[in-house]
Amino acid sequence: MTRITFTLATALSLAFTPLAAQDLSGWCLPADECMGVQMPIESGTYDTCEERCTLTNPVPVRDMDATLYDEVCRGDWMENGSITNRIMLIKQSSNQTRMFAIREGWITQLERCK
Repeated sequence: MTRITFTLATALSLAFTPLAAQDLSGWCLPADECMGVQMPIESGTYDTCEERCTLTNPVPVRDMDATLYDEVCRGDWMENGSITNRIMLIKQSSNQTRMFAIREGWITQLERCK
């Protein structure tokens, strides 16, 4: 009975554990005209001029050093209070490591935080 209970508890904990997301430590969105400073994303939450965005529901992309997220942004100017986008963060490693953020119709290269 104990073995069955342990197996069931382990299976349930694995089923409800979120997938491991990329390590975003040290990565920032580049400074823009409004903020004027880099925006760190390592915590999965970052602020822009008019909104706060959170990366949720990480899904690893098979055979790539990439993760697909739901990006939920909240701001006073938004009609429904928030918007959700799909965003992929992908790391490219060759002679130097680079990270890119890709959203429909938009791509930017992340920077190492200073």
